[in-house]
Amino acid sequence: MVKILDADLIKGHFIINDDDKRALIDTGCPFIINNGNKQSKPMGELFLNDARRNVDPTIDEFRGLEYFAQRKVLFDYRKAAVVVADQGDEVDPAHPVAEFPITGLPIRIMFSAVIDGVSRKLIFDTGASIANYLTESIAKTGTSCGTVEDFHPQKGKYTVNLFSLPVEVGSETVDIPFGVQPADIDRDVQMSGAVGVIGIGLYKNFQVLVDCPNRRLVLGRY
Repeated sequence: MVKILDADLIKGHFIINDDDKRALIDTGCPFIINNGNKQSKPMGELFLNDARRNVDPTIDEFRGLEYFAQRKVLFDYRKAAVVVADQGDEVDPAHPVAEFPITGLPIRIMFSAVIDGVSRKLIFDTGASIANYLTESIAKTGTSCGTVEDFHPQKGKYTVNLFSLPVEVGSETVDIPFGVQPADIDRDVQMSGAVGVIGIGLYKNFQVLVDCPNRRLVLGRY
């Protein structure tokens, strides 16, 4: 079965109404978190409450990678839509330009991309809806391009300095702004084997298909 769901884009987050729940989709979280299980999930209550406080107070569910295990999910930022397909159904971006193998499942989605001429391992996180991040030594090689205010469940709100870096996507190169990862988050990211986190930098520029059953991330031109 294939479902096409309208999304509310609030602070860059995809929020859908599905199965009688208002759900924030976050590929940076391993779990599905709601009122019924928030006490049993690691930091479940913290993440759910933070999403309600900083994004939308009407959220019923924080929908992480647990939801993606047997599904293909296509994010279309420009149409404010999310396409959800069962494992056996066909769904792909209309104009695919690049496909990346993914690792890290079921905890995270990791892939390698060429940033400023160097292959770097990144985590794809739709929760990175305001800023993308790189470790400081890499981010600061880019061109300064302003600041934004971001938030994190364990840090609250903070100001992010942004630096633009070229990212190769298939035969195309896109300039994407990256912030410097806060030190404690940077440690966690590097322990996973990655050097950064990207969300809005991808889905603002491309349709993004997350195909966990086939371990691939596919980008398509809008």
